[in-house]
Amino acid sequence: MVRISPPSRGTRRAAAGLSLLCALGMFALGGCASQKATMEAPQLPAKHWLEEAPGIPVDKKEKVSAAVPNLYQPGKVFGFDDCIYLAVQQSPLLVNSAVNLEIKKLALTNAVWKYLPEPHMTIIVSNNLTRYNEDNKDTPDDYGHTKFRIGFYAPFPNPIQTFFEHQAQKLMVNVAISTHRKAVGEAIAQIADLYLRMYAKQLIYKEQKAMIPLMQEIASYWKQVESVDGRQGVAVNVAQQNIRDAELKAEKTAMEEVMLRTKLKILAGIDPKQTLEIEARDVLNIVQSFDGRNLRWEDRWNMTEDNLLLRAQVKLRDFNIMVAWAAYVPHMTISMNHNPPAGQYQPASGDEDTFVHLNIDFPLIDWGRRYRGVQTARMVKAQAFHEQARKRDDYSNSWLQAEQNVSLAETQKKLAWNSLKVAELKREEADISYREGLVEFPVLADARQAEANARIAAINAQMELELAKLQWMQLASVLQERYLGVPTIEGISNEKK
Repeated sequence: MVRISPPSRGTRRAAAGLSLLCALGMFALGGCASQKATMEAPQLPAKHWLEEAPGIPVDKKEKVSAAVPNLYQPGKVFGFDDCIYLAVQQSPLLVNSAVNLEIKKLALTNAVWKYLPEPHMTIIVSNNLTRYNEDNKDTPDDYGHTKFRIGFYAPFPNPIQTFFEHQAQKLMVNVAISTHRKAVGEAIAQIADLYLRMYAKQLIYKEQKAMIPLMQEIASYWKQVESVDGRQGVAVNVAQQNIRDAELKAEKTAMEEVMLRTKLKILAGIDPKQTLEIEARDVLNIVQSFDGRNLRWEDRWNMTEDNLLLRAQVKLRDFNIMVAWAAYVPHMTISMNHNPPAGQYQPASGDEDTFVHLNIDFPLIDWGRRYRGVQTARMVKAQAFHEQARKRDDYSNSWLQAEQNVSLAETQKKLAWNSLKVAELKREEADISYREGLVEFPVLADARQAEANARIAAINAQMELELAKLQWMQLASVLQERYLGVPTIEGISNEKK
């Protein structure tokens, strides 16, 4: 019969104190959790992610440092650069990718700490449910009393799995950086698009406002004619309706410009009710200086964030294959407790010994589960390769379409400007004929109105050309590189041809 010696008085006091500390600790943790649960979620502070996030270089840090403190000055007129810095500073569209970057950094820290074994402490509190041996002469004095047993164990991490998970988390941080860069690049392109459209609306509004006095002159002309001829006023009514039509067109253009400005405010994280003065022309020089025909799509594909993300996915699949192979490594755990192995039991009157155990656990037959895991990881990597090739073909096709869109927009611009020149010549001819008394004023007014409409069409054609160039710039990642620099990802070299 195996006897367990009763713990000493000091051991019992230590165990009791330890149990009290554990209870107090659990109570304190519960109180902290309850207190945190009642707190409001913290708001993200205004943060310049471009400058603080590693791996996202800023080419002109001095310009950024000078621009950021002045963004909130009253009466400030925002140029294109200023609006970009403002959007990066506080745009709600960039919060998700920026917070995801911070999450990946924390995951990387967790991966580093996984190299170390995690010590555990076990506390076993036991007592008899039945006391059949209470009258036995060999029963110890503490029979039927509550007993505490304390033990420790630490499972060893799988070295292969831990190493490649660490490498994968390092790569995931760089992927998060690249994802944030892509989000910032899309925001920059959206801001440029709004600036171009707003500038075109401002020019069109001026032309439409200039047509209202002309419509009023026509109405005055027909009033004089009808007052002399004694007509019924049909021409006057038509002229007045034309005045109202011109006013409504100008109001419509002004409202469209206000809607674009509101969209810009929302994108930049500004209250839509707040005034935002911008210099819409500021983006023209950047877009007009771009010539995509001087670039090769193969070179630009290697520098895009999409390509870097796809290559990172392939490398991650390599890590997943090694993690699948790591499943063959047996589990090892070291533990320390009072459980004696066979052949080392203590006598009933002896003192309890402490033992160290090294447990190695591996299956004899896993029915092919680990092998299937490796094969699955290999097939997933093959999928990543095919996805990269497909995206490369899509990029090539998108590049060709962007070039064709620019060519078409250039042709449409030439047609619009040619039509404007014809309208200007006809207006000049009408001016000469009117001064010489060969035509009446309505003919001159029609020529002036046709010239104004042709100028508005030319403005729209110019805007479509700039928007087509902007789309090409975004595809080539040229616009975002102007502010973010050349993208790099650790472990993935940028191949330049």
